[in-house]
Amino acid sequence: MHPVTLKLDKAGKRFGRHWIIRDFTDTFSGGELIGIKGRNGSGKSTLLRLLCGQLTPSRGSSVCTIGGKEVAPAVRYKHVAWTGPYLEIVEELTIVEFLQFHFALKPMLPGLTLTDIPQRLELDHVRNRKITDCSSGMRQRVLLGSALYAATEILLLDEPTVTLDEEAAEWFHSELRKFRHERLVFIASNDPDDLRDCTRMVTL
Repeated sequence: MHPVTLKLDKAGKRFGRHWIIRDFTDTFSGGELIGIKGRNGSGKSTLLRLLCGQLTPSRGSSVCTIGGKEVAPAVRYKHVAWTGPYLEIVEELTIVEFLQFHFALKPMLPGLTLTDIPQRLELDHVRNRKITDCSSGMRQRVLLGSALYAATEILLLDEPTVTLDEEAAEWFHSELRKFRHERLVFIASNDPDDLRDCTRMVTL
């Protein structure tokens, strides 16, 4: 994995006449765990989408550099793993089928195998269960695993523990500590426990 830097310079995003984010300037580097907090509607998810290149700033710039080379927004997704409660998932697939599909598109971190991942998710006993038949907590573990275990320089986690019970939330924090490596990680949440390991905070 290569060193990564994300820089937003006076970046803003508006939808119609309504500005969600204005004049946002900051630089983020690999190894940081950034917490993003703010009231509902303050632009947390919009900021994540600007960072990963999914949205283009209405004003200002968003620049990503990996290994000393600038990465165009159109291909930035190759270097990003993302999860959020609103993400679509093919629920007709079993857990193991979804993981096979996902990691065929986005390689997993070195040292992991498809056999390992259901065990790491603590879902090996239901690996052949269709996602549509899984609880919300199981589904969230699958989504988190698809991001945590992907070999990407940037990791975006939007409300990562929203459907997890206390035990599962501890599982998440433990896995995040193990698989952060030198990645640049963002957690958008208003739950203080989600943000407890953050190296610094951004408040919108």
